[in-house]
Amino acid sequence: LPLSLLLTPHMQVEHPQELVWVASYNDFSTLAHAPKGSEAKHGTLHAYRMCTQTGELIHEASLDGLHNPAFLRHHPSKPLIYVATETITEPGDIITLAYDPTAGPSLRQTGVQSAHGASTCYLTLTSPTDKQWMLAVNYWDSVISVLPTKPCGTLEPVACVLPPPMPVRARGIEDHLRDRQSEPHAHAVVLDPSFGRIAFVPDLGTDMVRLYLLDPASGSLSHAGTIPCAPTGTGPHGPRYIEFDPSRTAAYVVNELSSTVSVFRFCQASAGALIHADASGRSKAAEVLQLVQVVSTLEPVQPGLAPRKNTCGRIAVAPNGKFVLVSNRGDDSIACFAIEREAGTTLPPRLRTPTLTKTGGATPRHFQFAGNGSFVIAANQDSDSLAVFKFCPETGQLHSTGKLYEVASPNFVATFSSREGVGPLPGIPIPTSISGEF
Repeated sequence: LPLSLLLTPHMQVEHPQELVWVASYNDFSTLAHAPKGSEAKHGTLHAYRMCTQTGELIHEASLDGLHNPAFLRHHPSKPLIYVATETITEPGDIITLAYDPTAGPSLRQTGVQSAHGASTCYLTLTSPTDKQWMLAVNYWDSVISVLPTKPCGTLEPVACVLPPPMPVRARGIEDHLRDRQSEPHAHAVVLDPSFGRIAFVPDLGTDMVRLYLLDPASGSLSHAGTIPCAPTGTGPHGPRYIEFDPSRTAAYVVNELSSTVSVFRFCQASAGALIHADASGRSKAAEVLQLVQVVSTLEPVQPGLAPRKNTCGRIAVAPNGKFVLVSNRGDDSIACFAIEREAGTTLPPRLRTPTLTKTGGATPRHFQFAGNGSFVIAANQDSDSLAVFKFCPETGQLHSTGKLYEVASPNFVATFSSREGVGPLPGIPIPTSISGEF
C-alpha cells in the first residue's frame, strides 16, 4: 500500500515539546505472538507532540500503509527514521522515512530494503565515524543481516546474511508457542560500548547471548562465542534484550521467560583481546561478560498463591544512569531497580530489589523515557493504550499523570526532542543510550 499521512487539527502548544512516535500492529495473523488488543485500522505509525511540562500528548498525524511496524530507529545525525516490519510469513522490510523537523510530522519514504529474515524485531546502526552499517535481527528464523548505508543515510542491499546456528523447525504460531526454546530465536543485536566491534545477540531460544565480530570494512560477521544468560540448569530464561551500563563496566540482560535480569561485568580489556584474537583465541569470549547477579522483576509470590503468568518486555537504563527499568507483561507493571555502585572501585554495579508500578493497562510491550527523563510513556499493547507517568530521577518512583490515550495495539515508542541541542538538525538533538536502543 502507498504511504499516506492522516493529519489531526490541534491547538498550538506553547510549552516545550517533544515529538513522540508510536508504532501499532495492524495484522495479528502474521505475528509470532498473539496480541489481544485491536488491529490498527487508521494508521500504524502515529505522531504526537508531548508537552514536557505536563506530559500531555497531542495527536498530530498517523501514517497509513506500513505493515506491522514493530521497531523504530532514529539516525544519530540525520532526519531519518528506520522502521522494521514484523511478519512470520515473508521477509521483513527495513523502511527509511525522511523527516522534516521544520514542517511538523511530515514523512516521506526514501528507501526500503529486505531484512532477509522473518519477524524483523531489532535494528542497530554502527558509529557514523566508520563506514556505517545497519544490523538487523529476525526473530522467527534467527537470521542476522547487515546492510550498508549510503552517505545520505538510506540503506543499500544486504552485504551479509548470517544463518541461525541450527535449523528452525516451527511451522506456525501454535507450534512455536508450545515450545519457544525448541530452536534459536535471536531477539536483539547491540554493539559493545567500547569498540563497536562485538555484536551481542540475546537468543531467547537457547538461553545464550551470542557474540559476533563485525568487520567494519566489509560488514561481515564471524562467530566469536556464546555466554549463558544465567546459571546452567536454572532455565528456561529466554534472554530478550541487552543494555549496557553508562559506566561501561556492566551489561543488563532481561530474560523474558523467567522474568529476571542478569547483571554481567563487562571487561573492556577482554573485549579488546577478543577483537584481535585469531580463531583459536575465541574461547575467551566468556571473559568479556561475567555473570554477577540474577534478580527477579516481580514481587515474591505470597504463600498459597500461584505465580501469575508473566513475560518481560523492554529494559532500559534511566537517562541519569541511576536506575534500570523493565516492563512486566502479565503483571502489567514496570519494575524499577536502583543501581548500587561502590565508589572508588572497579567492581560492577548491582541491582537492588525493584519497586513495581502498574501501567494502567495490559501487556506493556514497550516504554520510553521522555521529557529529558522526567516522564515515562508505557505502551499497553493488549488494552490499546498509552499511559504517561512522571518519573522522579532521584528516587526512581513512577507516578501516574492520569493521562491515558487510546491507540490500537501500540508496540513501540520513540521520542524526538524539540529542545535546543547539537547536531545538524537545528534545535533537534536525538537521544541515544549506550546500546543505542531508544
